[in-house]
Amino acid sequence: MQSIEESLLQAIKNDDTKAFAALMDKTQCGGYRFGRFPVLSLMYLYKSRKLLSAYEAQFLEITNYKVVDEPIEISKKFTAKAGKCLRLYLNEVVSPLEMLLILDRTAHLKRAYPMTKVTSTAVKGRLKSIYYIKYSLGVKFEGDSVVIDRRPLSYREKKNIMNICLCVLLAVVLFIGVPVTAVSLMPKPVEGEVTKLSHINFGSTKTYTLKQDIDIPKNYKVDKVNCTINGDGYKLTVGKGASLGELNGSISDMTIETQGDVIFKSISEKAKFQNVTLNVNADLSAKESTAFVALTNYGAIENVTLNVSGKLNALASSDEANSELTFGGIVQNNSAKYVGQIIYNGIVKNCQVNYTQFELVGEANANAGFGGVAGINNGYLQNCTVTGEITSDTFDIAGVCSVNSGLLSKNVNEANLSQTSSDTGWNPIVSGIVMSNAYAVEKCENKGRLSSTSTCGQFDVEQANEPTAVAVGIAYLNRGSRVTPYIKDSVNSGDVDCSAQYRKAYAAGVCLSSSGKIDGCKNMAAVNVKADNGNTIYAGGITALAFGDVSKCVNEGAIVVSGSGEAYVGGITAQALAEISYCLSSGDITVTAQSAYVGGITGISEVDNYSIYIYLGEVDYCISQSKISVNATGDTPARVGGIVGYVREEGFDNGDEMQYFGGCVTNSYFVGEFLSDLSYFGNVVGVSGEKTYEKNVLTSTDGTEIFNFYNNYYADNSLKSFGAVVTADGEFILVDGKGATAAALEEILAMEGYKEILKDLNL
Repeated sequence: MQSIEESLLQAIKNDDTKAFAALMDKTQCGGYRFGRFPVLSLMYLYKSRKLLSAYEAQFLEITNYKVVDEPIEISKKFTAKAGKCLRLYLNEVVSPLEMLLILDRTAHLKRAYPMTKVTSTAVKGRLKSIYYIKYSLGVKFEGDSVVIDRRPLSYREKKNIMNICLCVLLAVVLFIGVPVTAVSLMPKPVEGEVTKLSHINFGSTKTYTLKQDIDIPKNYKVDKVNCTINGDGYKLTVGKGASLGELNGSISDMTIETQGDVIFKSISEKAKFQNVTLNVNADLSAKESTAFVALTNYGAIENVTLNVSGKLNALASSDEANSELTFGGIVQNNSAKYVGQIIYNGIVKNCQVNYTQFELVGEANANAGFGGVAGINNGYLQNCTVTGEITSDTFDIAGVCSVNSGLLSKNVNEANLSQTSSDTGWNPIVSGIVMSNAYAVEKCENKGRLSSTSTCGQFDVEQANEPTAVAVGIAYLNRGSRVTPYIKDSVNSGDVDCSAQYRKAYAAGVCLSSSGKIDGCKNMAAVNVKADNGNTIYAGGITALAFGDVSKCVNEGAIVVSGSGEAYVGGITAQALAEISYCLSSGDITVTAQSAYVGGITGISEVDNYSIYIYLGEVDYCISQSKISVNATGDTPARVGGIVGYVREEGFDNGDEMQYFGGCVTNSYFVGEFLSDLSYFGNVVGVSGEKTYEKNVLTSTDGTEIFNFYNNYYADNSLKSFGAVVTADGEFILVDGKGATAAALEEILAMEGYKEILKDLNL
């Protein structure tokens, strides 16, 4: 039996007013929010015209929501529409007004805006940012009205106008009458050994074997390759603009040379492209997503060696400003499809991709991202290796894949990836393996140096809510819901560097922001982050923002942070709103910032509520061996903890009284060192909320007592387990400590709990 949430989503997708009305009789489903998406936003996304006609005015007034899980299909559909605007929604709600602007429904937005009575500066700020990102144009708010700069016609709109003109012209030609003659100049194809292009009938199902090198001339095109071509070690040179259409047969055992134009529009589910060396000297400018072998693959691409040099230039038009251009080395979309009851998953396997002096150049409105092997993966991408060097200016880079909704397994990036952008409308991102993961990344490794740098000058203050620069070892985003994505048994051993002048700077050894699971991962390299002009920094050995659980992870890399604003830094995660368990950090942590939240495991343990649920940052069964050095340059002392820097608390009114909730630190060990000035330092917790510290216990619905601080140990160094507590008024009060015991280092190392953590980590 379907749940209310499933039935509700189905009614929206089908624009079913009868089913929706039945649900409204049971519950106020218009007040539901699927993760980041209110019901009204989903009606816009799925173009539910009948439902909008009946309920839009009513739902525009809703501001409080009941939150349910965010299905992966919604996330994927929104990602395709949002393009670069996706950066605004790491965890923020996509309000109905924002959804309308993302979908480019400006006239609809103008009609709806007066009914919402928007007062949120965050929503208004994101509306301005969306339009600036898409078109570099402005949005203004005047009383109950919104004023939107007029954009130029999109590519699709121009194309529609052109098609109408062509249809009219064709009708005139047909009316007048023009003789048409078809002439075939192709000689009759032969089967077997071939020495000329004219010997091959690409549309047949015959088998051909090359017996000498063959040239395909410029702009040569066929619709389908149904035959089997065995190269027998010879070379096929493909001229600029040539295309072999759809591969339904097989191509193998040859060398192919191109200037970067894609060879196949698609590779069908039973086709094979294998044992091929492809040499590309790219000189390519593109307004559409592309790759060097195929746009779409449903079949098998195996044992391919791709050697690339030259330049790829991503060009924008007003159409591409609405959707992100995604490029891949071998394939643009490694896809999947049903044929009857059988599902065919595209396979890219055992491939080697080498980049030599390869440069990516992009216009900001092209919203371009590049994956070293694939642009998008919905199938299987396995056992591939990327080497060499890729540089870019305004063009995001992932070593293996840009967007993943399939399986990435046992892939290795050894290439050095570097992006430096001076564009004020661009947020540079560099990721060792994948940009966005919505399903599975396992046993992957990044060995290349990663660098993301923003050198833009000061920009409009109204845009300051969104700009970021990001560098991360494995994945930029690990986000999902009903199908929980995961990153498992993956390793980063390449240095991660992120620098920004007028942007926030984010960096992590494994993943920037994760609402899925991270399990069994390791960072062995340095994470270096710098942000100037008072901008915020988030840096973590494993992840920067943990909204999903992190378990059995190890950070051995040093973390070095330098800035003049706030810094959130943790050996495992900078910020946690989930459980961090059975993790170990041994890398040195060095921070210079105006104010800092620094922990050997977690910088800040957050608390938040969604509907009736309270989410807490929890640290359980973790070890910090890090040497922590913090220099707070501002008036506010740093909050530094051997395990957690700051345990934030929040009060919620249950109708009778205020209840306070804060994160948990239990069964953990600090055996590192501490060097800091002007800070509140605790061997376990730097600073906690006052109420959380005093009560130190939560009672679950079944009566079980859950302690905030319990059974922790630290090497005796004359300092307390807590640095201080902070009151609701912001006053810091020194306290004695709680939930922790000092012991000699030798005693701690011999404890069963300590050894059990190391055993689980195979250390």
